[in-house]
Amino acid sequence: MPPRQRTGRSALERRLRLRLAEAATVVDEEPPSDEPRIAREATEADRWLDLIHHVPRITVDPEALRAAVRFAFESGDAGGLLRRSVDQAPLAPSGFARGSFADGLFLPELIKAVFRPKVDGLSMGPSEHHLVSLISAPPDDFRDVTLRQSVLRELVARPDVRAAAEKAYGLLRDLRDHLDDRPMSPGDTARRKIEVLTTLRDFFVTAADGLKGTTSALSRLQEWAQRVCGSPVFGRLEQVLAFEAEMAVVDVRLVLASDGRIRDFQLMRTEEPAANPLVRSPWRRFWSRVVAFFRGYRYGEQEVLLRVVDEVFASLEDDVLPLISVLGDLELYLAALAFRDRCAKDGLEVCLPELVDNPGLEGPSGPAELRGLFNPLLLLQDIVPVTQDLVTEGHDAILLITGPNSGGKTRTLQSVALSQLLAQAGLFVPAREARLTRAPAMFVSLVESAPADQREGRLGTELMRVRRLFEEIQPGSLVILDELCSGTNPGEGIAIFNMVLGLLPRLRPRAFLTTHFLDAARELEANPPTDRLAMRQVELDPNDEPTYQLVPGVAPSSLAHAVASRLGVTHEELEALVEKRIAKSR
Repeated sequence: MPPRQRTGRSALERRLRLRLAEAATVVDEEPPSDEPRIAREATEADRWLDLIHHVPRITVDPEALRAAVRFAFESGDAGGLLRRSVDQAPLAPSGFARGSFADGLFLPELIKAVFRPKVDGLSMGPSEHHLVSLISAPPDDFRDVTLRQSVLRELVARPDVRAAAEKAYGLLRDLRDHLDDRPMSPGDTARRKIEVLTTLRDFFVTAADGLKGTTSALSRLQEWAQRVCGSPVFGRLEQVLAFEAEMAVVDVRLVLASDGRIRDFQLMRTEEPAANPLVRSPWRRFWSRVVAFFRGYRYGEQEVLLRVVDEVFASLEDDVLPLISVLGDLELYLAALAFRDRCAKDGLEVCLPELVDNPGLEGPSGPAELRGLFNPLLLLQDIVPVTQDLVTEGHDAILLITGPNSGGKTRTLQSVALSQLLAQAGLFVPAREARLTRAPAMFVSLVESAPADQREGRLGTELMRVRRLFEEIQPGSLVILDELCSGTNPGEGIAIFNMVLGLLPRLRPRAFLTTHFLDAARELEANPPTDRLAMRQVELDPNDEPTYQLVPGVAPSSLAHAVASRLGVTHEELEALVEKRIAKSR
C-alpha cells in the first residue's frame, strides 16, 4: 500500500466540499409544496434496507447522501444534511393531504411530548418533522400497515428484541451525530474516525445478535447486519479497531512508598499483538520509512492508520448509506412504544386496531368501533383523559353532536381523527379496542377563522368551508366538522344543514358534526334528510356537569347560563363592574 502524499487529502476535501454543496443546494432550494414527494421502490440492484414498507422504498437521494457521508467522515460535519435527508424523505403514496386535517390536531406538539423514543431508559428527543410526515401520510398500500403492526407486536411480545432495537437506535443516533454535528479539529481526525468505525461495529453486532429469531420486518435488519458481520471487510474492521486499541502490551513493576506514592517503576516486558496482520515488526516499519524517504514521501504511523481506516470505511459505504433512513424507521416504532408506555403510566390502554378495506360506494357498511377511546392531547396538560365507547352503525354513519361548551365535543372529534390517522399509519391508537374501516382520505375542520384579507362575512366563510369540504373529500372519507354553521343565524343554518346532510351520504363518509343550533338539530331529528343520520348529545350528571360521554338524542339546552356563571358573565356581576367603573370615575 503506497503512502499518501501531502496533497491528496486537500484535493479530496475540495472535491467532497463541492459535491456536498451541490447536494445541499438541491435540498434547500427545492420549492415547498403541500404535495409529498413519492419515494421510489428499490430494485435488487439498489440493495436498500427499509423497515416500514412491504416493498422497500428508497427515501433519500443516494448520491447526495453518499457525498454527504464521505465529506462527513473526513470533516465530522455534513452541515446537517444527514438529518435533513431523513426529515425531507419522500413518502409512500398516500391519499391523505395534511392540509385537509392538520389544524386542530396538534400533531407536532403531541409527538414532541409523548412520542419520545427511549435509549437505556432515557427519553430522546424525536425527529418531529420526520414523524409528523410519516403519520400524516398513511400509506395506501395496506401491506405497509400490516408490516408495521407486526413489528410493533413483536417488540411488545419480546422485551429482549425491544432492548436490542433501542440500543441499535441509540448507536445510529451516535453515528449521525459523529458524522453530521461534530466538526473535527486537525489533531482529532484519527480518534473521531475510530469512533465512527467503533459505532458501526457495535451497531452491526447488536443488530445481528440482538434481533436473532425475529419474524417481522426487523428480520431484514438482522439479516443485513449478519451478512455484514460475516464479510471480509468486517474482519478488516475488527483488525483496525483491535490494532488501535492494543498496539502493544507493556508489563511494568511499580515500587510504592508507605504513603502510597510511586517511588520507582521498571519496564518488565513489551509485547505487540503479532497475530494482528496490521502489526508489523519494528525493523519492517523502519525499512518502510527508509524506502519512503528516498522516494520523497513523508508520513507517520498515524497517517498509515488513517489510510487503513479510510479504506475500511469506503468498503463499508454501501452498507452504511441505508442506515441513515433506518434510523428514521426505528424511531417510528420506538416512538409508538413510548406513546404506549406514556398512556399506560396513567392507566390508559392503547391497541393495534383491526382494519378492513373500504367497501366503496356499493359494498356493505364496514366497522366503526372505538372502545375505551380517549384524547391523548390531554396528556400534554397533565390531565388523565376520561375514556368512552364510540360505536356507530357502520363506517358511513353521520353523527350530529350537540351539548354545552366544555362538554367534550371538540375533544371527542380530535380523538376520533387521531385514532383514524394513527390506525392507518400502522401504529397504536388511543383506545382499548378498535375496529375501523380504512378511509381513503380525511377532512377535519375544528378551528375555522377568517383570514385578514377575507372579503366575505361569517356566512361567506362558512360556505367556503363547506365548499372546500366537497372539493377535497373522496368516497368513504372521514369527515369532521366542528360547529357547523356557527357564524349564521338559525334560518340560514338549517338550510346549510339540509344541503350538507343531503349530499354527504352519497359519498358514504364517516362524518361527525357538532352544532349549537339546538332547534335546527331537533328539526333534523324529526325529519332526517338521510337514514344514516344519528343524533348524539353530551351526557350531563344531576348537577349539569358533563360526564364526557355521548348518549343518543339532542341536548335540551346549551347551558349558556351555567357557562356564563362560571366565567363571571351574569347580570349581577357585570352590573357590579359597571358600578365600580362609575365610582372610580367620580
